[in-house]
Amino acid sequence: MSEYPYEGRIHSKDKVNYKTVFSSDGIKIGKVQAAFADSFIVKSEKEKMEIKYEIPRLEITSIKDNRITLKSNASKTNEKYQTSSIEKSSK
Repeated sequence: MSEYPYEGRIHSKDKVNYKTVFSSDGIKIGKVQAAFADSFIVKSEKEKMEIKYEIPRLEITSIKDNRITLKSNASKTNEKYQTSSIEKSSK
């Protein structure tokens, strides 16, 4: 259990792959799909939509076990970091 101790800095060695990402207000954003030195890609599947986000590592408040908590609430995360949304076809 560790708070994200890199105030104003990026720490690219943290393991974020496959962790579940939550907003500051406790809403599940999705799972980390890919990690880069200064950001990570989160994929969310909600009902008939697939949504992707690119979130900077500086947005992380804490990393505990398999859970990442962000500084922003869900609506701000959607507004600032959502990169795409695709409607999934029904089969």
